[in-house]
Amino acid sequence: MLNKFREATHQLHKDIESENLAELIMQHNITLEEYKKLLLQNYIAYYVTERAIQQQLPTYTSDKSENLAKDLAQLGVKIENSNKFIQQYQLNSPAEAWGAWYVVEGSSLGGMMIAKNIKECDELAAIENHHFFNGKRQSVDGWRQFTKDLKHQEFSKSEENEAIQKAKDTFIFFGNVFKEV
Repeated sequence: MLNKFREATHQLHKDIESENLAELIMQHNITLEEYKKLLLQNYIAYYVTERAIQQQLPTYTSDKSENLAKDLAQLGVKIENSNKFIQQYQLNSPAEAWGAWYVVEGSSLGGMMIAKNIKECDELAAIENHHFFNGKRQSVDGWRQFTKDLKHQEFSKSEENEAIQKAKDTFIFFGNVFKEV
């Protein structure tokens, strides 16, 4: 199932990465204001998806939006109302939640690369503690848990299709948040 997720979302993943402000971190030339915007975009996207996943999979946990909220607070960024986006994104089944979970946790791997490059960004040098892009090995614990749990999950063909479609929809949702915030 993991390979099916990867194959189905590969191009969407590439497209969103290329249009994302995080690319400026990889190039070491992000400004502080761009970084604040990136954090806010990510906060809204993760907050909305984490909340929706939790409603379908009650044992699901994630600290991504919580860590983003800490980063935003330390930079004095007001967290804007995310109701508009909550209305845009819904999960209607546990299978769809698995697709969303794939996107949310898969991003942890890219976050590790971003964390390594953040140190090279002059305008971010004054930030002593990054909570979201922290580069700690524990940041990928959620991914490990996802892949472990996914191996034990059985999907009907219909559920498999739901999960894959929702993974695609979740990438598109993230892209829309990045464009609108």
